[in-house]
Amino acid sequence: MVKTVLFALPIFILFEILFRLGFAPIVTSSDLFDAKMRHIKKQQVKQVNLMAIGSSITLYELKSDLVTQNLDTSYYNFASWGVQINDLRLMLRKFIPEHRPKYVIMCASLGEFMSPPNSTYANFLNTPGFIRNNLPEFFYLKNYNSIHQIIWRKYFEYPINFDAWGGASLTVKPKDINHKMWDAHDVFPTRYSQSNYNGLDSLAIWLKQQRIKFIFIQAPIKKSYANTAYDQQRINAHFDKCRSIIESRGGIYLNYYNTTIFSDSLFVDQYHLQNAGAIVFTKEIVADLKKVIK
Repeated sequence: MVKTVLFALPIFILFEILFRLGFAPIVTSSDLFDAKMRHIKKQQVKQVNLMAIGSSITLYELKSDLVTQNLDTSYYNFASWGVQINDLRLMLRKFIPEHRPKYVIMCASLGEFMSPPNSTYANFLNTPGFIRNNLPEFFYLKNYNSIHQIIWRKYFEYPINFDAWGGASLTVKPKDINHKMWDAHDVFPTRYSQSNYNGLDSLAIWLKQQRIKFIFIQAPIKKSYANTAYDQQRINAHFDKCRSIIESRGGIYLNYYNTTIFSDSLFVDQYHLQNAGAIVFTKEIVADLKKVIK
């Protein structure tokens, strides 16, 4: 026993030094999700009446200042990149008991219904809350990565600045727009779409049972994405399916797919709005939320 302690002690000391120098453990495969969890802890986010959650659309396109200035309620944006509906089911089952919201708002598009869930999120979320919130150094061991990997992530992960409410801004100069992404036409639905629709239904049922109002928001999509009758048909089918699920479970479905208001010049790619577009989008959302949030 003594030999084991003597062997392990230098390792623990090394990881503690790394942690205090700002080299956080790699917890999941998403550097942004890990950064968001650290931000929540740093901001000491407690109870919030309005919880925003979702993928990069929720992260970038809900402008925190407009939400907090116009809605007299506590608010935080828990969104991260690349999150699927089935990931959100797991996240909300952990976050809701800790933050006790009255409303959950999710901005989404097609991207949240395309892929399987990210199994690495469970590495963090299924860890006891006391450890997650008070002993982050534990993840150096639970999800072991080399020191080289830990240092590499700190210096080469995508740079992002969260505001005080967990949101972020996205502004890409026209010359820097990725033309492959701009013209992309994803295969949709995919073999994972139905599973995510099922996950949305399950989530909507559970939130209703918790007496939490679920507000699902369809975000704008670039006009040129639906440049054929077939493309428009599959988008409309997605809208109809999401609306049916949400409204049948007592939630609120809001759709802001409007190619007149949201012209292509407001987009970065097929789904994501520039910061200027996000301001327009959030103003539309806030006007509708004022009718709902008491």
